[in-house]
Amino acid sequence: MIWIVRNGLKVDLNRNSSYWNRILLYKGVTMMGLIEELTSVRVELVDRIHSLSDEQLNKKPDDDTWSIVQVVRHLLFIDEFMYPALLKAMQRDAKLVEEKSIDFVKDRSRKLKSPYPEPSTDFISKEDMLKAVQTSREPLIDFLHSVSEHELMKKTMMHPLLGVMQSKQVLEFVALHEKRHIEQIEELIKRP
Repeated sequence: MIWIVRNGLKVDLNRNSSYWNRILLYKGVTMMGLIEELTSVRVELVDRIHSLSDEQLNKKPDDDTWSIVQVVRHLLFIDEFMYPALLKAMQRDAKLVEEKSIDFVKDRSRKLKSPYPEPSTDFISKEDMLKAVQTSREPLIDFLHSVSEHELMKKTMMHPLLGVMQSKQVLEFVALHEKRHIEQIEELIKRP
């Protein structure tokens, strides 16, 4: 029997009941909702950068601020990291994990230091950047179409800031994280 704790409620993951489905709909994002969110946030990213010039993308406002290209490279790094990490997580035994609060990532006033290396400032054309952005998430989305929400909730991943989390919740974090950086890109676009 596999159990998971969601907001203090212990639930049998082996049970496929309407009760369990109602909990999933009430407490979190459904699997199709997750896939849609990961896809739509990527479309939003493309929309934000497609009208920019090569110069705007590569301009570093100051020594302490990432360029738009660096922000996008950071997001691409997350995609490159996430897919293999998710495959490894699916091979591990199921584990009981309390759901964590991830809403803080929406708050741009709360500055967070990336645990990953600073992205390169090397020049990249808008055309090459758009190609990378449009293709980097495909393996993850394809994989998500092949697994169930039930499976994702039973498997855990190590998040660099929050520790061990449900795989599904890590993916929810990825979507929120990308939204956060789209807001950052909007701020960079508005800078003189």
